[in-house]
Amino acid sequence: MELRKILQDKDRNIFFYINERIKCSLLDKIMPKITHAGGPVFTVFVTVFLALFGKNNVKTSAIEALFSLISSHLFVQLLKRKYTRPRPYMVLANANTFRQLLKDYSFPSGHATASFSLAMTFSIFFPNLAIIFVSLAVLVGLSRIYMGLHYPSDVLMGSTIGIAFAYLTHFMSVRIFV
Repeated sequence: MELRKILQDKDRNIFFYINERIKCSLLDKIMPKITHAGGPVFTVFVTVFLALFGKNNVKTSAIEALFSLISSHLFVQLLKRKYTRPRPYMVLANANTFRQLLKDYSFPSGHATASFSLAMTFSIFFPNLAIIFVSLAVLVGLSRIYMGLHYPSDVLMGSTIGIAFAYLTHFMSVRIFV
């Protein structure tokens, strides 16, 4: 069996575990709310608000987060257009879905990218709060799978991109402004 097939099977198995096996009424209520923490309205609002009204490290971290968010989002859009992977609910007949069905492509997860981009940027500046930031980002990623919108590999790649852009942005800002 070729490696690609093995990885696709694992991806589907993990997807169904999160999307079906742990499904319950409590998570059905919570996950659609958590997923918004990685969406554009929330992420852009938080970073712009903190950039405008924050002081010292809050302001600086928000400006960095905004640059990381924008640059990582542009990269994600390029990948979505290149790989054109259909969303799981479009391919897998038994996928549980919610009302938020999307028509664009699945790979990589923009919500996971955004939430990890912000989580890592704010964690760099406020390491004592890192567990909270990263936990929220992980929940956003899980919510995307739970809601049938992404495969685990979409979320894994999105989180990797978010982390990479957060560190790249921080490295560049330190080199430019220090």
